[in-house]
Amino acid sequence: MGALTRLKHIKTKEYKVLYQRIFFTLMMIVIYIIGSHITLPGIKVRTRVPHSFLDIALSNVGGDIGTINLFSLGLGPWLTTMMIMALLTYRNIEKEKLETQLERHFKERFFTLLLAIIQGYFVLSPNQSKFQGVHIGFLLLIIVTGAMVLVWLADQNTVYGIAGPTPIVLVGMIKSIFQHQQLQHIGVVTVAIGIALMLIVLVLLVWIERIEYRINYQDVMNVTTSQKDTYISWKLNPAGSIAMMCSFSLFFIVGMLAHVIGRWLTGDASYQPVFLELNHSVGVLMFLVMLIMLNFMLSKVLLNPKRKAKEFQKSGHYIDGIYPGKATRVYLNRKSNQMSAIGAAVLGLIMSLPLQTAIVVNDMTQELSVLIQFVILIYMTINITETVRTYLYFDQYQSFLDSYSKE
Repeated sequence: MGALTRLKHIKTKEYKVLYQRIFFTLMMIVIYIIGSHITLPGIKVRTRVPHSFLDIALSNVGGDIGTINLFSLGLGPWLTTMMIMALLTYRNIEKEKLETQLERHFKERFFTLLLAIIQGYFVLSPNQSKFQGVHIGFLLLIIVTGAMVLVWLADQNTVYGIAGPTPIVLVGMIKSIFQHQQLQHIGVVTVAIGIALMLIVLVLLVWIERIEYRINYQDVMNVTTSQKDTYISWKLNPAGSIAMMCSFSLFFIVGMLAHVIGRWLTGDASYQPVFLELNHSVGVLMFLVMLIMLNFMLSKVLLNPKRKAKEFQKSGHYIDGIYPGKATRVYLNRKSNQMSAIGAAVLGLIMSLPLQTAIVVNDMTQELSVLIQFVILIYMTINITETVRTYLYFDQYQSFLDSYSKE
């Protein structure tokens, strides 16, 4: 009976921690929703429905340029900074180990602030005629401050909530979807094609999430264990929805540069780079290339074969036919390259289905852009579900350890 009572106590504490995390995340979402409805002083609320890929790209990182508000920049500057820092860290892991947590935090915030200033000016500059006497510098200060507050909220949610920045991105996407007034005039044929595409893409995304590659090794600490019980488990797509968010963030930066360069060359302040639209083959190709490359690089960072090889050498584990140390590192690096390349290529092919359809059927560009957001929305929800399961798993063991540490 004592063991049963202890098990019930552990289970109760396990769910209590999860409820606390969910509550914190919900509070963060409430703050985000309130902030996204606070328009900047001197700017009238714009009624233009987001239509370009840049609008969609920004909404997929929690931003919104349909209405200039406190959180219009979303998490784009932060996600871009995190992506660049992760890739730089992977190239020089030894140097990264010498940095303190304070130094890494300062570097991250500095580059996030720099990108926020650049993106904020880009968002505000085309609307200077609508400021009604308010200086652009003051508005830039507000919008950049809002972006940094949002970054802080996402950072806190990583520690005390669920899924870090993902809930903010999800709410931003839902808001963007409901802003599409054109959805009210979708025909039956368009709905049928869209639903069919969405189901196909979702099934494929769930399929790629479930696939994993296993590398068997010998556990010298337990000679009675067979190879079937000891293996490295690598998901085909370890980057999950992170690669998508980073791709949209990077694409927004590329589009921003294209806008600036186009305005400078043509002298037209209203210049729109047509090649960056969803129904243009160049824009789709650029996005897919970015998605595949970022997915490959982020997967490599997350798999981290160098660290795994060092862990093997320290513990004495080995792979049959492979010497410990350098040979193991080379072998795992080759396998991780193969897995990352296959996963990135498959994800690119899956996401190309709705994008290529938008090129072929020009009249469905608006509708398909919304359906793409629906797909990404559900895909991120799947990742959040996996995160909740992970919390439950680790919280269960933490409660178990806590109960014995008190004895």
